[in-house]
Amino acid sequence: MTSGLIQAVARGPRVPLTGVFQRHASPKNVALTGSTSGRWCPGGFPVLYLARPEAAVVAEAYRWLVDPTEGLSGDRVHNRMLLTVEVNVTDVLDLRHEDVRAAVDLTDADIYSDVNERQAYGHPRAVAEAAHQSAMHGIVVPAASGLGEALALFTRQLANSNGCGSRGGTFSGCRVGL
Repeated sequence: MTSGLIQAVARGPRVPLTGVFQRHASPKNVALTGSTSGRWCPGGFPVLYLARPEAAVVAEAYRWLVDPTEGLSGDRVHNRMLLTVEVNVTDVLDLRHEDVRAAVDLTDADIYSDVNERQAYGHPRAVAEAAHQSAMHGIVVPAASGLGEALALFTRQLANSNGCGSRGGTFSGCRVGL
């Protein structure tokens, strides 16, 4: 991560974000603790991945669980749950517009690559690290499926905010429905 990238991210638009987002989860793991991997997680801090509308969540589940395995169909995937989260956060880096993504050198290949194309995760992870370092609460970006938008929340940044907060590894202050 370069100082130029840190500065470009810090100049990016910070928006408040409220509303309903969702994610898919195994019935065995419904905690909203965040992940330490994925497109927007460089490691070192957890990221909670959410999306909207529901079609974006379904497409993302399919991309992660079905697409990577040749010959697998959706009916062969173990049961999933749809978790609904009411989000109310501030200081979210808004990467939904192409000109803003260009300002931090994100390309369409960075945003829309397949889950197996892990080499394409390098720059998005650097942008997320710069946003986290700038004390932002997360990143909102077009969903990789092309349907709707994805929200990557930095759960540790939220622990001391007045929005949706993390306490003891699970979310509180959020309406969570199963």
